[in-house]
Amino acid sequence: MATQRFRYAASVLKRSAFLIVTGSFLLVLLASTFLLLNFPNIEELELSQLYLNENGDVYVEVPLFSLVLLLGTIVMLAKHQIQLVLTNEGLTINIPRLTGLGLLGLTTGSHRIPLTAIQSVELAPASGVQHIPQAIQKARLIIITREKTYRLQPYNFLREGGPDHRMGFGTLFGKSQSKVEALLVEAPLVQALSLATNKLSFTTTSTDETGPLAGHFDLLKHKGMVIQMALLAGLGIYALVDYLLLTSFLVVGEWPLWPFICSGLLAGALGVHLGKGAPKVEHIGLSILLGLVGAVAVYPGLQRYTLIAAPAPIEITYQMTEIGYFEHASYPDIDQRESGIPEYWESLTLGENYSFPLYEPVVGFAMVDMTPVYAKSRAFYEAAEQ
Repeated sequence: MATQRFRYAASVLKRSAFLIVTGSFLLVLLASTFLLLNFPNIEELELSQLYLNENGDVYVEVPLFSLVLLLGTIVMLAKHQIQLVLTNEGLTINIPRLTGLGLLGLTTGSHRIPLTAIQSVELAPASGVQHIPQAIQKARLIIITREKTYRLQPYNFLREGGPDHRMGFGTLFGKSQSKVEALLVEAPLVQALSLATNKLSFTTTSTDETGPLAGHFDLLKHKGMVIQMALLAGLGIYALVDYLLLTSFLVVGEWPLWPFICSGLLAGALGVHLGKGAPKVEHIGLSILLGLVGAVAVYPGLQRYTLIAAPAPIEITYQMTEIGYFEHASYPDIDQRESGIPEYWESLTLGENYSFPLYEPVVGFAMVDMTPVYAKSRAFYEAAEQ
């Protein structure tokens, strides 16, 4: 038997299908971003508008996205190092631990398994999984030796130099268990091991998974948990979008604590009610997460409520007592000393009076419409560059 090498593919879709799905998602995401954030035309768009708000500060989402992108890149590079080599003598496994596959109970590290040491090879599809892609990902190829048991994903290994055996759009939305079993049996790694060992058995029992994320409870099978996840997604999207849309307003004064506490407790209590019947860890964990997201969503929610409930903004005359610091006897101070436009504030006359459009307090804090200020600061910097 000639030496056969297998490389790993994270997706069970053919490359063309994966690129179409990913490209469509990114296109929709990009278009939604431009519509929601009211970006200018591409010709007029400045790169800084993608990561700086009107105040000149970096969006808090930028470093978080950068961290996620960095971790994703590390995992992706690690997965490119995965390789299986099958010869007449044995199977060599090289799966870096940084791939994170160990969290799913799959084998990681470097191993060499002599064919003579293999006692049995079991192909175990996941039971109770409705959709073919999910069933394929959860299936396990179990190699049992005298000393150890190895677990691999049977469908995710492509033979180097061979055709791409993965699924196209035609089988993406099916639910047939027999079709899943047929796809698994035809996988190149399964075929090669079957011929090399003649010890392949097929079992329809649930896979004996290990690891922190293995054998986890399927949240999609619990109606209350599905409702919680929908609430999490809705609250999270609202909080992010409205936060970005409110960057031209400055909150001055003290925030009340009770709306955050009440919203967090109510959302958490709702999560506890909806999660009845689910395992304890998922039940409590998702309830706590829903409470936290509910409390976070109050931040833009209170600002939006103030803009709706308050009368039209009134012009309030403040005195600049320090560079970027404005005071009024009856309204909260406006502190811009740490803003991203220090040169503009330095150009103003210390001790002079300046007007700001202000929404009077509804729930304890006032809001200043900084749009006129940002327009003047842009004109200032444009004039300074000429």
